[in-house]
Amino acid sequence: MDGEVISWCSKLTESVNAAMDPIVGQESRMQAYQLCEEFKTSAPYSLCIACGQLLASVSNSTVVRHFGLQLLENCVKFRWISSSPSEKLSLKEFVLSYFHNGTHHLLEEQMCIKDGLSRIMVEMIKREWPQNWPSLMSELNTLCSLGDTQTELVLLVLLRLVEDVVTFQSLQTSRRRDVLQALTSHMAELSTFMIQLLKHHVQTYRQLHSNSSGSETQLASSIRVSQAVLLTLTGYVDWIAPQHIFADNNALPSMLYSLLTIQELKLAAVEVLQLIVNRKGKPEERHPLLVLFSADAIKTILAAAQNACAAGLDEENYIFLKRLCHVLTGLGAQLCILWGSGIKDIGRPERFQDFLEALMAFLGHPSMHLCSMIVPLLSAFFRHDQISRDESLLGLVPQILQILIAKLQKVGYPSREDSPTCTYSRLDYDSDEEFSYSFAIHRTHQTELVRLITDHCPLLAFQAACDWLREVIVSPITVEPGRDACTQHSPSYIHWDALTCFLENVLGRLFQSDGLSKLTPQLAQLLQMTLAFQTEDPTLLSCVLSTVSTLFPVVKEKQELVNTFLDKMFSAAVFSLPGQTKKTRTRPVQNVRRHACSALVKICRDNSEFMVHFFDQLYGRIKLLNEDQDQLTQLEKSTLNEVLILLSNKFKHLEKQSALIQEIMEPVRIVWMADPMKEVLGNEERFLEHIGLCKTLPCSLDDKQGANRATILACLATMMAVMKRTKWSHNSQEVLGDDVSASCSSAIVYHDPCFLFVLPLLDNVLALMRTMNGMWSPESRARIPVEFSKVFDIPDNDKTAVLGLTQPSSDNYELPANRSTTEKIQGFLSTAQEHCCHVLASACDNMGHKLYASRPFTEHLVQSMALLLNHAPDNRLRPVIRVFMKSLVLHCPADCHGDVLLPVLHYLGDFMLQRLTCAWDVVNKRIDMGEDSETRESNQESQEIIDEMFLRLITRDYLDLLSSVFKKKNGGTDASEGYIMEEMMESDSVTSEEVGHKMTESEQLGELGKMILQDESLCKSMVVCVYSSLSWNDTQTCVKSLNICWPILQQIVEKPITLGAAKYLFTCLLLGLQVHGQHDTCLALLVQKTFQHYESLRPRFDVLQEVMLQIPGVTQEALQTFDRRFIFKEDHKKLTSEKSRRDNFKKLIGGIIGRHIGQMFKREIIITDLRPVGKPVKHKNTSDEPERTDIGLVALFAHDS
Repeated sequence: MDGEVISWCSKLTESVNAAMDPIVGQESRMQAYQLCEEFKTSAPYSLCIACGQLLASVSNSTVVRHFGLQLLENCVKFRWISSSPSEKLSLKEFVLSYFHNGTHHLLEEQMCIKDGLSRIMVEMIKREWPQNWPSLMSELNTLCSLGDTQTELVLLVLLRLVEDVVTFQSLQTSRRRDVLQALTSHMAELSTFMIQLLKHHVQTYRQLHSNSSGSETQLASSIRVSQAVLLTLTGYVDWIAPQHIFADNNALPSMLYSLLTIQELKLAAVEVLQLIVNRKGKPEERHPLLVLFSADAIKTILAAAQNACAAGLDEENYIFLKRLCHVLTGLGAQLCILWGSGIKDIGRPERFQDFLEALMAFLGHPSMHLCSMIVPLLSAFFRHDQISRDESLLGLVPQILQILIAKLQKVGYPSREDSPTCTYSRLDYDSDEEFSYSFAIHRTHQTELVRLITDHCPLLAFQAACDWLREVIVSPITVEPGRDACTQHSPSYIHWDALTCFLENVLGRLFQSDGLSKLTPQLAQLLQMTLAFQTEDPTLLSCVLSTVSTLFPVVKEKQELVNTFLDKMFSAAVFSLPGQTKKTRTRPVQNVRRHACSALVKICRDNSEFMVHFFDQLYGRIKLLNEDQDQLTQLEKSTLNEVLILLSNKFKHLEKQSALIQEIMEPVRIVWMADPMKEVLGNEERFLEHIGLCKTLPCSLDDKQGANRATILACLATMMAVMKRTKWSHNSQEVLGDDVSASCSSAIVYHDPCFLFVLPLLDNVLALMRTMNGMWSPESRARIPVEFSKVFDIPDNDKTAVLGLTQPSSDNYELPANRSTTEKIQGFLSTAQEHCCHVLASACDNMGHKLYASRPFTEHLVQSMALLLNHAPDNRLRPVIRVFMKSLVLHCPADCHGDVLLPVLHYLGDFMLQRLTCAWDVVNKRIDMGEDSETRESNQESQEIIDEMFLRLITRDYLDLLSSVFKKKNGGTDASEGYIMEEMMESDSVTSEEVGHKMTESEQLGELGKMILQDESLCKSMVVCVYSSLSWNDTQTCVKSLNICWPILQQIVEKPITLGAAKYLFTCLLLGLQVHGQHDTCLALLVQKTFQHYESLRPRFDVLQEVMLQIPGVTQEALQTFDRRFIFKEDHKKLTSEKSRRDNFKKLIGGIIGRHIGQMFKREIIITDLRPVGKPVKHKNTSDEPERTDIGLVALFAHDS
């Protein structure tokens, strides 16, 4: 045997060295790996143990010793059950002896060896302690007495043990309970041991550090053991009983904050502090944390922060500052719970002022990350009833406001050097986009704090806003070097941008409060200053418009400012730089013009009762601008028309409102209904020529095609604006005037005022959709010149959105906002299709029954279904499904279901079933084949990813539509997925006597759903799609489908169903389990729905038994037993709960439930349960009995206390 052991050790040593040698070839390395792994799994236990012990010898190299320890750990993990008691004892003794003399000194030994040794010990503890190893703690104590090396190893064992038992919970319930109970019973000794150990080594460190002649080795050993103690404490302090943490007059917290001044220990100490201050529990258990509000604690924390900042920008110091900030915010959160809770007269801490000063230091730190941690805590303080009234906090409001004024300014990009924040941002963020995303969240928190401060100190906040606005207005405009105008990085723009944000939140609160009249003169002065501010920089002008809009409530108090206000808004709406035309306007100019138009819409929407008095003035201004062909773009005209439509809703007179809408729609009608336009919209060749897609054109002709495209978009935008903004009253006196008699009012039928003017235009909208969709056919694409082929690509902004990427910022502010002809046509096609879908969706919403009862339109729609769907790619099909079709279904009156919806859904159901099935088959084949990305070009792989993402989205959109089709309408909206999931989870505890499960109203089948299930053809296409999608490789799709399955089944089982249909439905659910079983959320729903289907169908169809028997691990006997007990209820008189039946069903079908690939070939670890551990008996101490006995760990360091 010894010769065999030596021989194998030689082979294994050679293989390990080969595997770790960087110059060894791949084939040789794989052979070495294979030899090692095969030996682990197939070598006899005795040989494996012997080789492991020999390879782990201290005389070997580190990698060989580590492999030897791996062999021993492998034997404990997988072969412990089959080992004899003598073999277990022998291995245990070897491991203990290895702790004693098998390692180098703690300063010399590699961490991988220490970790490997501690793992072996922990694996044995998990299998034997406490029942079969009652002397464990005494043996650990003995090891600690041997020196610092063994003490560090014992601490690693304690840490690994608690990680497996508490943090990762990698043990089965019974063993985890036994080990955790044993740990808890010894926690007093363990906590005292670690505290005393830490105290001893810290004292040793300080003594040696103060004595220049001290041994460097002893100093380093004390540091290493202290670090090990702190690391071990991180595994315990967040869950052990609070009395252990705060024992001996808060010895541990006091020691921890004293360690913040020791460079080598401060990082580990602050991590333990962070865990302690963020503990959960009852207020009584949190009370001892107030010891950290003592003068010494706050003083030490401040000193530690100042020292870290003074040390310069060092990554370790920065991490320390972050964790120290977490400690402060954790303490603040605990204070919010304790202050005013009525426990032990807790009130204002003695050193609360010092604590707030520490928060201010972090709030003003250049790092945005540190500031972002403090701001939510200050918001919590201002939301707290007692803390918000504290004089110390209120006294800091001016300082907080000044810091927020600085922090609201968007500076600190990692790629720049214009702020001290940039240096810290490079440590926190990988890109400018990531910084921008975090800054947006941070600014949201800051503005919330600004609003809260305004609630408590309105005058201070208002004064700060006034001072800042005056300062910015009089400041000279500053741009970046080398720039002629402001960009997002220009100092002036940064100040204006932050100012508008600050003003909006301060004034937004003030305008909602009482007593505003006292501030009206100052507000009017501010508005006048802003209106008088002139700038030719479009970027700054946009900020000025935001400020003016924020101050609009002042105009309602000072109506003499209305004209000046409108002058400012309309001058911005027509803003242009010298020499610019419609074609050459830069992006900032376009943006400021659109901003002005949109601001007018928002003001008239929110203040229509006030602004309607100035309708004539607005009407005159807008009409004058519309007449100037070179002034406004079509989009700007449409937006300004929305202003008039919004105000017309307050006319309360149908005739006047209809006259205005007719006036707005008449130019659109003339263009849209003209014979040439009808020919263009209905003929594909004419349409391609009309928009410039038939051949390359010279610039002069290209301008004409561009005007054609703009005209089509303008018509669609006007239709959409009219239907979106038009509202009407149902009061006859308001609608028709005061002279309408009450006797005739009951006979009046009210319609949308835009109905008569928009309905005739909808046929051409459908024609345009048909024509654009026809462009995607192979024949049409072949006629389009090669240089325009990119028109059919997915737009970049759509790709960016679907992949969840951030749109890169553009610095081309001075360049005209012109794009290539191909990009323009691509954008036109995308925008035009979305506009068409929204126009039709708005028509369904606004026009109601009159639209659905319009035979010409509905017949045209049904005839157009094929041309609206065929050939279109997924990204173009999405708006049709999620916008138009969903609105068509949701707003269709019940009496029009048969004439309108069923014909539409007939074609849609067949088309989508075939399309989605084929597409998912391709995806599944690619996944099953495991296609290597190296065999494909990178652009092909990227395109496949994008196509698959759009396939997932269109599938989810279609299932959302089917949910609207099948389920009962509840106020026009469906229950959210989160609500449905919550209902599913809550149903676990429901006991059901019958097969029928209670369903919420949102889960019940609606009348339309019942009609569909009665139509055999339509029922087949939609139900097959719902059930087939359960096995498509998308978890969200699976969840959406499951939420539709049960209502459908409830209706199906009420009528005759074929044997094949029952088998198909049940098989689809099992396939879903096979595909999605690895996902916990899907698994819970799938098991529930599969059981419900089996419970409903099994009594009627024996074929389900045949399906079940095909599942791996399901036997005839087990299945019959399950059916008797839980389906036919033959063996139990007492009813079992649904949860119990479902759990048994899950165990029965476990063989088909899919698992993650990382778990599929994992070797199973089996830990047997030991005899139950009796609960410790609590007894009262007597005068003759010590309070508690210990195992010797405490006494080990008693002499140092």
